[in-house]
Amino acid sequence: MPFIECHIAAGLTPARREQLMRDIIQVTHDAIGSDPKIINVILHEHPRENMSISSRINGEEFKAQKTG
Repeated sequence: MPFIECHIAAGLTPARREQLMRDIIQVTHDAIGSDPKIINVILHEHPRENMSISSRINGEEFKAQKTG
């Protein structure tokens, strides 16, 4: 029974969230053959300012702080 969690930035419309879940179910079914009835998907939405992607914070590259 596949259980898929996705962490995404908040802001998708309800229709787009629904389509995203349908797409994830379809891709999972196509990839491993699971019956769609047993595929579980949970979307976790986070405010963009609470996310760092590829070490970028608010779109800016990470700058290491000098120690010592």
